[in-house]
Amino acid sequence: SKFMCFNMVLPSTVSVDNIFGSIMKSKFSSKAGAKPDVIDLSKKLTAATVDVWDRVKSKLLPTPLRFHYVFNMRDLSRVFQGIMEC
Repeated sequence: SKFMCFNMVLPSTVSVDNIFGSIMKSKFSSKAGAKPDVIDLSKKLTAATVDVWDRVKSKLLPTPLRFHYVFNMRDLSRVFQGIMEC
């Protein structure tokens, strides 16, 4: 029998901000044709989105009735995927 158990911890908020911040920088840059106002807003949008995700994770905890309340990086990446598709 081959059974393995491993644990992966979520990255820190700073790391998550760096990951998605660099994606947003490449999409909304002057090379990509974005205006300076949009570039500034994209930086704020990254921080605000990560902050909302962090708050949702801490406030909406799973319960026996709401066991599906598990918010992970996949949910956050879907938000940024939607932003990238605009």
